[in-house]
Amino acid sequence: MEFMSSYRAQKEDIVITGMSCRFAESPNPTALWKNILQRKTLFSPLDTEDQKLNRNQKNVFDRPYPRYGGLLNDLYACNPADQYFPRQINPGENQDVFFAVQLAIDALRDSGTSISSLPTDRVSLRLGYAPPFNSASVTWLQHTFFLDQTLEIINKFFPTADKAQLNNIRDSLVKSLPEAAPYSFISALGCAMTSWTAHLLGFAGPAFVLDAGTVSGLQTIQGAIDDLLLRRSDIALAGAIQPPLNRAVLQGLSGAISFSTSDTLQPFSRDSDGTLPGEGGAIFVLKRLKDAVKQNDRIYAIIRSTGIAAASLDQQQRVPTPERLTRSITRALHAARLTQDSIQLLEAHGSGVSHADRTEMNVLQDIFNERRSKLQRIGIGTIKSNIGHTLWASSAAAILKAALCLHHKVLAPNAPIDKPYLSFLSAQSPIYLLKEARPWIRETKTSPRRACISAIDFTGTCAAAILEEYQN
Repeated sequence: MEFMSSYRAQKEDIVITGMSCRFAESPNPTALWKNILQRKTLFSPLDTEDQKLNRNQKNVFDRPYPRYGGLLNDLYACNPADQYFPRQINPGENQDVFFAVQLAIDALRDSGTSISSLPTDRVSLRLGYAPPFNSASVTWLQHTFFLDQTLEIINKFFPTADKAQLNNIRDSLVKSLPEAAPYSFISALGCAMTSWTAHLLGFAGPAFVLDAGTVSGLQTIQGAIDDLLLRRSDIALAGAIQPPLNRAVLQGLSGAISFSTSDTLQPFSRDSDGTLPGEGGAIFVLKRLKDAVKQNDRIYAIIRSTGIAAASLDQQQRVPTPERLTRSITRALHAARLTQDSIQLLEAHGSGVSHADRTEMNVLQDIFNERRSKLQRIGIGTIKSNIGHTLWASSAAAILKAALCLHHKVLAPNAPIDKPYLSFLSAQSPIYLLKEARPWIRETKTSPRRACISAIDFTGTCAAAILEEYQN
């Protein structure tokens, strides 16, 4: 974090000037904010045919399969007129590309930027993205390994079948699959996500796909800050997406994540039995503060700092070690040259996984118990209680919520929790659970509103960020 410390010494702030998102029943930040204020739990049944077949069974890891999730449904779409499709789209291509492009377009529009007048050489893009399967990769597996294995199985059960019959079966199976066009395989690769977006929007600056698991959104923000401070770009787009989930992904993840069988997610609850998955994505437009002010941009929030601590996992309980989470938060505070007293809002990881939640709560209690000022307690919440654990997009969702709180000067409520930790009820605790929306009153006229975001990957990597209101 030495670089981030020098960034603060230079007194050059990086700000959010545009945002876009799509999450369950939330096509944009305005809709998401309304859902948060109304404390909505936006979960739908995962009652696919696959789920019905497995409703009464445990999966290969002997773990429950989730029955509900924060699903995109029709919001996993794009406006073809926005994306100027130059050719017929093959169903076997990676459709996630078009979802990412749409979010980038929406974020630029929200920032008031005309796409046609972008300084193309001075725009960078960093996107968190790494689903284990997408439509393109599955298509190629079907055309190759799966097809060969299917014919081997048929030949095993029907050893008398001649070569001509097997070839006819192969031809019929191939015709039933999406076409294996040349671009289809390339679209399965992560690099296509940013290269296609950059091509379509005319970006000529750095463009990267990053996989840091559930802290990907924070990692892309840190990279975008570097781009701006090192003058690689004048406009930086950063964010992360989690495309629609499927049975294969959810069953695979259940080996590392405890999923709930409930219809709501109950983070920081004494009765929580796990998390619920979610889908969606968010992208931010970042600029140097001086440039944003000069261009008369709307400013949602200042990003004061980030802090990352590499993976360290308790192998028995599969939760992050307290030391790593402590390190990420204290690094962010140190990089911003702030003390615990300056934070009034905690946007927590709060996944609903009991062991992880208790580790996070203990760390937060320890860190913020050291505050010199005991006059004002710190409100805590997590957007996962509304839209679920959106996996690779989860830290981006947390940043979005914190930025909206700062922009509207409101401490947003958490979705209802039936049996919150008893420590929340103690007047001695430095932290209280936000149960209702309340005006965000500053402790003094000169102290800006600030929020701390924490994020934990299921591999053990921890990350944090400090956001601050912009005072003009």
